[in-house]
Amino acid sequence: MAKVRKLWALQLLEEQQEKQKLQIVDPALVKQLKLLKNEIEALQNQLKDLKGQYQSAKEEVNSLERVEAEWKEKQGQLNEKIYDGSLQSKEIKNYQQRLAKLNEELTSSEDKQLAVMQQREDIKGMWEEKKQQLTTVTTQYKTLHENYLRQKEEIKTRATDLAREITELTQEIGTEELELFRQLQKKHRHPVGRVTKDTCSGCHLGISFDKIKQLKAPGAAVYCNHCGRLLLWDPA
Repeated sequence: MAKVRKLWALQLLEEQQEKQKLQIVDPALVKQLKLLKNEIEALQNQLKDLKGQYQSAKEEVNSLERVEAEWKEKQGQLNEKIYDGSLQSKEIKNYQQRLAKLNEELTSSEDKQLAVMQQREDIKGMWEEKKQQLTTVTTQYKTLHENYLRQKEEIKTRATDLAREITELTQEIGTEELELFRQLQKKHRHPVGRVTKDTCSGCHLGISFDKIKQLKAPGAAVYCNHCGRLLLWDPA
C-alpha cells in the first residue's frame, strides 16, 4: 500500500508539473505593459519633436534680434543724416521715405519676434506637460514590470520545486514499481486510480467486491477490473 501511495503522489506531482508548464504570466498584465511601452515611446518621440521645435524657434528669435539690431543701427544713421544739416530738401525727403520704410520693417520684425517668442513659450509648456506624462507613465510601467518579473520568478521557482520533489520521490520508489508505473503510463496518462466509495478515480466505474477484498488485504498489486489502472485503497 505504501508503495502504491508513493506512485499516487508521483502521479499528482507530475500532473501539477504538466499544468505548471502551461502556467504563464497574467496576459492582462502583459497587454498593459505593451500598451504602456508604446505610450512611453510615443511620448519620447513627441518630446524629441518639441525639443526640435523649441530650438528652431529659439534660433529664429536670435536671427530676428540680429536683423533688428542691424536695422536699428541703420535707423540711427538715417536720423543722424536727416538732422545733421548736410542734406538738401529733396535728399531729406528721400531719406525720410527710407526711414519710414525701415520703421515699418522694424515694427513688423518686432511683431514677428514677439509671436515667435510666444510660440517658443507655448512649446516649452507642452514639453513640460509631456515630460510629466512620461514620468507618470514610466512609473506605472516600472511598477507593473516588477509585478511581471515577480510572477515570472514565482512560476520558475514552482517549476524548479516540482522537478526537485519529483526527483526525490522517484529515488524513494523502487525500480520495479517505477518501471510498472511508466509501463502503465503508456496506456493511461494517469495510471493510478484512487478508490473512494468503491469507485476508481480513473474510469469512474465501480470496483468489484473481490477487488475490494484484495485491496483491503496487504499483498500484490491490484488493478481496476474495468480500465486496468493500478488501484490505491483510500476510502476516506
